[in-house]
Amino acid sequence: MGRNRIRRLARESFRHECRTLGGIDIIIMARAAAEAASNADLYASLEQHWDRVRKAESAGLRRGNKDNDA
Repeated sequence: MGRNRIRRLARESFRHECRTLGGIDIIIMARAAAEAASNADLYASLEQHWDRVRKAESAGLRRGNKDNDA
C-alpha cells in the first residue's frame, strides 16, 4: 500500500505543478523512508524538488536537454 500512496501523491503534486515545470518527463525514485513519512512530509519534499527543477530549468541546466549537450 505504501508504494501506491507515494505514487498517488507524486502524481497529484506533479499535476499541480506541471504548468510551471515546462515540458519535462519526471522519474521519481522514493527512498525506503518515504513509506513511513506522512503525506504532508512527502508533499513538502516534492515541493522542494519541483523548486530545484524550476531553478535548473531557468538556469538552462536541465539534464538530458539535447540543446545543452555538447
